[in-house]
Amino acid sequence: MSPSSARSFRSAALASTLALAPTAALACPCGPGAAPTTALTSPDESFALRASVSALTEVATWNERGTAFRTADDVRTRRALLEVGAAWRPRDTVELALLGGLAYTAADQPGVTVRAVSAGDVTARARWDALMLPHTRAALSGALRVPTGDAVSGSLANGVAGLGLGTWEFALGGEWALRDRTSGEVGVAFEAGVRTPTTSAAGGTWTPGPRLTATVFGAWRATRELTLTGSASQLVELDAWRDGVRVPDSLARRLTVALGANLRVDRLQWTFAVALDPWIDGLGANATATARATVGLTWLR
Repeated sequence: MSPSSARSFRSAALASTLALAPTAALACPCGPGAAPTTALTSPDESFALRASVSALTEVATWNERGTAFRTADDVRTRRALLEVGAAWRPRDTVELALLGGLAYTAADQPGVTVRAVSAGDVTARARWDALMLPHTRAALSGALRVPTGDAVSGSLANGVAGLGLGTWEFALGGEWALRDRTSGEVGVAFEAGVRTPTTSAAGGTWTPGPRLTATVFGAWRATRELTLTGSASQLVELDAWRDGVRVPDSLARRLTVALGANLRVDRLQWTFAVALDPWIDGLGANATATARATVGLTWLR
């Protein structure tokens, strides 16, 4: 087979696969419950610009033993979070994305009032759609998180995931889903990240523990334009290290459940989502629980 014939054969095979599997263009489960590996585009799209605005409020905290405590009535922490992203597909199976954001925080407690704007970290991510069949798909991803933001807590579970971590993070992830050709899909995703050492505010070296994120997700195409989504995501950050010594009981974890709806109108996709960290004993540790509502808009080409 000549090189030109081989290229024609591959193009025809890809076109046939996409024709058999219309969920290849299924609206992404974007929003607060989306897995960190989630693509912004589908294989038949080449470019995306996305922006979302979220309102968050802290409702509870977990201590190191996993006991949940409801936030006191005279303590309030609220945030308005802006998240932006851009993605480009140089080829049908590869997506390159750049993600970032910032937040406005209003915190009030007896005798203390805080109003602040915090920049978020920038994450560069590459994703490869390794398998795209009519009834199943799989993808692999790699991400580099750059500490461009204001370091908030050195932990994603004890703060807002889009804000400053205070250190570099290198992550690898994967995603696998079963899908119906017309109705939607269900799947699982995972990502594991390692962090570099940094200098702590008190002096010395501080290294946040490795991060593990596991997500179960589903998407149902209610109509050609409307897709309903749901997910449950578990975030775990292992014990941190200070000056080469492991910090006992510093493991952090948090469970998040989310529901959303994506409305596709021509090249625009609207996202509406709500998410909650259930403040139940045992579902978190060394973490804050938040309630969150998100509205997002993605332009696709």
